[in-house]
Amino acid sequence: MKKIFKSKKIFYLLLTLTLGIALSFFVIAEFKKSRQAISQSTVLNTNSLPLKAINPVSHATKQIKILDRNMYVSNTLNDQNQALTQPIYLTFDDGPTPDTLKILEVLRQYNIKATFFMLKNQIDSYPTIAKKVAEEGHAIGCHGVSHDINIIYSKDGTANQEMQQCLATVKKVTGIDSKLIRVPYGSAPYLKEPHRTELMNNYRLWDWNIDSEDWALRSAPKIEHSIAPNIKRVYQNGQTPIILFHDKSFTAQSLPAILTYIKKTKYQPIEIDETMEPIQFPSSQ
Repeated sequence: MKKIFKSKKIFYLLLTLTLGIALSFFVIAEFKKSRQAISQSTVLNTNSLPLKAINPVSHATKQIKILDRNMYVSNTLNDQNQALTQPIYLTFDDGPTPDTLKILEVLRQYNIKATFFMLKNQIDSYPTIAKKVAEEGHAIGCHGVSHDINIIYSKDGTANQEMQQCLATVKKVTGIDSKLIRVPYGSAPYLKEPHRTELMNNYRLWDWNIDSEDWALRSAPKIEHSIAPNIKRVYQNGQTPIILFHDKSFTAQSLPAILTYIKKTKYQPIEIDETMEPIQFPSSQ
């Protein structure tokens, strides 16, 4: 009997050990499967999901930029509701003067809008003419107060002060709250840093790339003769022409021939507004 009992005891002990070992292998196997699943999940989370999240956003951003650019081009129209393919800017400095009325008459005849950079003292002297420029739908900016390089560029902050005074006068007289400016003689070389950057940060500072030289030529035929080749040159260089004129009698006399040429060659005059990126002379510093 003792031998039989011992045999059964040994049998159950071996059975228990066998079951224990089998259970251990099962637990270990399941643990490995679990770790593998977790590892695969981690790989998916760190590789696939971020790629799916990032790429569409990046692509959409690029598409938005393209759409914005195309929308701007397709929605840039002149006063005759024509899409601009050959835009050109006509700008007039140093007014208003009595000759501004002659300029306005010609622009009206050709159904063309322009931009007038006015001087504060001239606005004070001819407020009715300044109002008429605004009433006829032309853009108005400021050209300062003194128009004297020995004053406007003589000390820190003077250029900014002159523009503030001029723009306040524009708003008072015409009701236009403008940010367009053009400094006398252009933004280089007289306008120094940090005042050049200060003006560009506060206003829309515009220069030009075609000087009609009406101030020097003082003759309508000579002014007319100089304009066409300059327009062609600027366009060949991949730029939009910005012509500098002045509110003078000989300028007004030259305009019919110049505007006839512009219309005939399919250029499309448009006034400057504050949404446009200004063209400026390169800084001399």
